[in-house]
Amino acid sequence: MNLFFRDNEFNEHLRLILLAVLIGFVAGLASILFKIMIRFFQSQFWRASSIISAVSSQPWYLTILIPALGALIISPLIYFGAREAKGHGVPEIMEALVFRGGRIRTKVAAIKALASSICIGSGGSVGREGPIVQISSTIASSIGQLFRIKERGMRTLVAAGAAAGIGATFNAPIAGALFAVEILLGEFGVFSFSPIIVSSVIATLTSRFIMGDFAAFTVPKYTLISVWEIGPYVLLGIVSGLVAILFVKSLYFLEDKFEILRLHPLIKPILGGLLIGALGLGLPQVFGVGYDSIDACLKNQVVFSLALILVFAKILSTSLILGSGGSGGIFAPSLFLGAMTGSFIGSFFHNAFPSSISSPGAFSLVGMGAVVAAATHAPITAIIIIFELTNDYKIILPLMLSCIIASFMSVGMQKESIYTMKLKRRGIIFSEGRELNILRSLSVKDFISQDHQLFRNTERVGKIIDQAIGSKHHSFQIVDYENNYVGCFSLNQLKNLMLEKELADSFVIAQDLAVPGIQLDYYDNLEQAMKIFGREDVAEITVLKDNKFMGVVKRKDVIEAYNHEITKREVTAGFVQKLKFTHPAKAFDFGTGYQIMEVDAPPAFWNKSLKELNLKALYRIDVLLIKRKHPPQTITIPSADEFIKKGDLLILAGLEENIKKIIKT
Repeated sequence: MNLFFRDNEFNEHLRLILLAVLIGFVAGLASILFKIMIRFFQSQFWRASSIISAVSSQPWYLTILIPALGALIISPLIYFGAREAKGHGVPEIMEALVFRGGRIRTKVAAIKALASSICIGSGGSVGREGPIVQISSTIASSIGQLFRIKERGMRTLVAAGAAAGIGATFNAPIAGALFAVEILLGEFGVFSFSPIIVSSVIATLTSRFIMGDFAAFTVPKYTLISVWEIGPYVLLGIVSGLVAILFVKSLYFLEDKFEILRLHPLIKPILGGLLIGALGLGLPQVFGVGYDSIDACLKNQVVFSLALILVFAKILSTSLILGSGGSGGIFAPSLFLGAMTGSFIGSFFHNAFPSSISSPGAFSLVGMGAVVAAATHAPITAIIIIFELTNDYKIILPLMLSCIIASFMSVGMQKESIYTMKLKRRGIIFSEGRELNILRSLSVKDFISQDHQLFRNTERVGKIIDQAIGSKHHSFQIVDYENNYVGCFSLNQLKNLMLEKELADSFVIAQDLAVPGIQLDYYDNLEQAMKIFGREDVAEITVLKDNKFMGVVKRKDVIEAYNHEITKREVTAGFVQKLKFTHPAKAFDFGTGYQIMEVDAPPAFWNKSLKELNLKALYRIDVLLIKRKHPPQTITIPSADEFIKKGDLLILAGLEENIKKIIKT
């Protein structure tokens, strides 16, 4: 059996590599198409090949209105089409990896491509790398779903898609692979790394074959003139770290400000477009991805004072676009900020010590890597990207030094990266491992208990006292006749009334006892419930849906759910997927009362999805695996949308008595 599973794992690995070839090719084509779309929309909006030249030759009001027009188009596209397309994209991929096993809706790719290309083409101060990563990852996810790849393989394919996007964009296959591993997966195993490398290489080759073997930027030749240059590069690392922190804080500060604005979500991006249009009147360099301005820095064509101004202007412009609800990446803005920061510091030292310090262009190049490293907390990716752009080993020493110092500054002062900060604000801690997110992936509505004591708001206190005294509960819920929640009361509140029960019964009703209770919304998750249990000395929390009383969530059920989920995931990730039962009722114990059992799919389950069956809510049962006879030996880790077929074998985890209920279905 071990040999069988080793062969199966090898075949699965080979299958992933073959799919990675397909993903790389399609992602390479998607990357090229996306660049063409950006150029097309830029020519339509600005009627010029360069936005900077268009600003100087057209009426001032058009400069203000064009970004707003772009926002007007993309706002309903994102709001009604796919809200995952809002923002810079990479956090949405990370969230899909944590909670959905890498499954992403197919239409996200098309909407992200259209929304981001319009946003960038109309002057939005965002990058194209984040959108390409999200587009390529969505393509990879769709291919994985089409071929019914199980969760571990699906996560690898999504990361391979991300690698392909970066590789094709920068003509840098190694950097693409490291981006996927360092930022998205965090593991370098052969099983996951080889498909990622293959996909990145194929995407880069596809891009080179069609577009030519050109670097993303015109990079200057670099020479370390003197050992005294190390000092300025150390300073560049420190300043780059501070710039990255300012960028992250500004981005989410303005996102919060736009969030609290009393405007419809469709209007906010238009306001952001108007504001960046006004900013671009005086500083047109902030429009678009900013590659022309980066090239100018690398060629020593940016004035010392302008470079400093553009650092703050770019931070503001990118934060306005993304904070208001625009669509685009943060990678190019980070490169822009690094180039300007490096140009400023390099100009200062080169002017003071021209014979001992390299030209500002070299500092711009190193600054690009340093700010990216600090903003993303991915120094290896940043170093390799710049190295692949230059193909010059001489740049490595100052590059490594500045990137590591910048990353150290950023991590020390701000634990979250620009990507994980967005997830943390949603209550998702990506960097600390998936186990911390277990309760966030479980919904309150699936754990509602009807084991509670309920009173109508008009109930007399005498009857309440009689029922409460003999009850096992210590808190009681109050609703009106339409089941609207009124409040709750505790047993302690009745103590003073018990001595004068007869008198109180004539004028006190349940409504008079009601106090505001601790509440959860029907669509909240269990992590929110656990925070309340940790803060308040309560055994249960009221659950409401549109102010209607739905039931309660109990502390013991939340703890039980967490322990069960931890055990289930450990077992599933390990040897459960290798179980090969020969008898449909054979089971494996993995806790007090809990079993993993293989059963024939009941006829009542046939042609129904797991989402439709809702076994977790009805039976507290998890479907760990589905074994299919056709084709032979197919084992699938199912998603909620997986349909049960006749002849399927289900590997279930849960309480023994609950599994037996399903067997009898």
